[in-house]
Amino acid sequence: MQTSRLLSAEEFEACFAQPMRNVTENAEPVLDIWPYVDSLDLNALGLPSLNDVHYVYRDAHERFDQVLISTGRFNTLLIIVVDRHLRTVLGHHLLDLNEAYGRHGDHLKPVP
Repeated sequence: MQTSRLLSAEEFEACFAQPMRNVTENAEPVLDIWPYVDSLDLNALGLPSLNDVHYVYRDAHERFDQVLISTGRFNTLLIIVVDRHLRTVLGHHLLDLNEAYGRHGDHLKPVP
């Protein structure tokens, strides 16, 4: 079984080649990601639960797929990065949308 690997922000950014394409509807997986996902320690990641795959994005060079899985933590996605050429999971990254886009608590503010 493959060892899980949390990707740093820099490693994750290196998996992008613009334009990223949404291939959710027609993506053919090169491997089953679920054994990797099942091996993750959700408590260590601060995640109460995982939900379904919401999107799959592919980089412009068609080397990496980013599989976005919703989580039980508000506005946080677990992203599994698949190296399509090596047919392996490169690692995972947690994307907190509030932190990434400067939305700290905005959803809780009353509307004037």
